[in-house]
Amino acid sequence: MTVVALIVTYNRLQLLQECIQSIRLQSSRVSQIVVVNNSSTDGTTEWLQLQPDVLMVLQPNGGGSAGFHRGIKEAVALNPDWIWVMDDDTIPSQRALAALTSVLGKLEDKPFTTGFLSSKVVWTDGAQHNKNTTPFLSKEALGIDGVRAIRSGTFVSLLLSTAAVRKVGLPLKDFFIWYDDVEFTERITKNGFKGFLVEESIVTHKTPDNLVNTIYSDDKKAAWKYFYGTRNYLYLRKQKKGAFIYYAYVLKNFFYVPLLLLNKRKNARWHFIKILWKGTLASLTFQPQKELLPGQETR
Repeated sequence: MTVVALIVTYNRLQLLQECIQSIRLQSSRVSQIVVVNNSSTDGTTEWLQLQPDVLMVLQPNGGGSAGFHRGIKEAVALNPDWIWVMDDDTIPSQRALAALTSVLGKLEDKPFTTGFLSSKVVWTDGAQHNKNTTPFLSKEALGIDGVRAIRSGTFVSLLLSTAAVRKVGLPLKDFFIWYDDVEFTERITKNGFKGFLVEESIVTHKTPDNLVNTIYSDDKKAAWKYFYGTRNYLYLRKQKKGAFIYYAYVLKNFFYVPLLLLNKRKNARWHFIKILWKGTLASLTFQPQKELLPGQETR
C-alpha cells in the first residue's frame, strides 16, 4: 500500500515545518510528501527548495480550494493507493497514519469500497476540535471499535482513495475557501463509496482558538471569509435541495439574517450585512466547474 502525503500551505512556515516533521516521524511512512505552496511570501518557498524529500508545487494563491484541487491532481499522477490530505496547521500524532491504514486492512472483506477515512481532530489542549466535526450516519455493523460511518469529512487529515478521485473527479477549485471538502467528500459517498471516522487516528489542528465561529460572533478581520462561506453554502443548497429551497435561503439572507446581525453582533454590524448580501448575490450566478481526470466521463 502506497500513501502520498499532501499539504496545502500559505504563509505559515513554522506550522508547515512542524507538520512536515510530524509526517517524517510517522510510524508508518509515506512514499512522498507533496506541498502545494500558494505563493507564500514568508520564506516558505526558499525553505521547501532545500527539502530533498518534499515535492513542492508552486502556484498563484487561489485559496485552499485551488490548493487542494491542484495537490490532489498532482498526487494522483504519482499513482499511490491513498492520498493523505491536510492543511499546514495539522499536526498528526506519531501513529495517526498507522491507525488509518490498520483500519483499511480490517475493511478489506466488507461488501463496500472505502472512499476516505478521517482522523479524530483535537485542539492544542486535547479537546475535540469544534471546527472539524463530522456528520455521523447511522451505525453500521462493522464490528470495528472506534470506527464510525460519516457522510463527509474535512481536509484536516483525510486519507483519500485514489480510486475514488479517479471516479468522481477533483475538488472544486472555485470555492476559494470553505465547504470545498464537504462538497468533495459528499460527492464521493454519493458515488457509492463509504467514509469513516477513525478515532484512534489523532491529529492536532493548531488553529488560534477552538471556538465555533459564526457570522454573529466572529472578528471583523475574518469578515471576508463569509463572502465565500455564504456563496458556497447557497450553491450547495441549490444542488442538494433544489431551486425553491435555495431561493428561500436567498430571501432569508436579504431580510431575516440582517435583523439577527443587528441584534446579536456587538460591532461591525453593517460590514457583515454587506458581506452577507454580496455573497448571496454572487451565488445567483456562481457555477464552479468540475474538473475530471483524463479518461473520466462527465458526472
